[in-house]
Amino acid sequence: MDYIELLKRGLKKVPEKIDTKERFEMPRMRVQIAGSRTTMTNFSEVSAALRRDPKHMMKFMLKELATKGSLSGTRLEVQGNFSEDMVNRKMELYVKNYVACPECGKHDTKLIKERGFAFIKCEVCGARHTAAKV
Repeated sequence: MDYIELLKRGLKKVPEKIDTKERFEMPRMRVQIAGSRTTMTNFSEVSAALRRDPKHMMKFMLKELATKGSLSGTRLEVQGNFSEDMVNRKMELYVKNYVACPECGKHDTKLIKERGFAFIKCEVCGARHTAAKV
């Protein structure tokens, strides 16, 4: 077989539609409401998936939801009733501000502190940007 025949045979085996789904998938926060308290049951799992300190995420969530709360094992319990949709919108805002690289948009970043300032350091493109204070 010559090169052209092999190329044609190989191209026939290539699928029409190639899945371009990004490997990062935003984890969804699971929420339970009991009385006047809302519990985010998989808070530690989400913070581990995002590779962020649970205390940093908690501080952001409490500020954004304008409430009080505490970490209890793998859960975050807050005062007030907050829908799962609202909590997940706040998590998307957290990812935009503290996880996604402003330069390339990838989520392979680290949050580092130097001389009192927080920086988002991208492990893909090497960019480094200041992160807003929580």
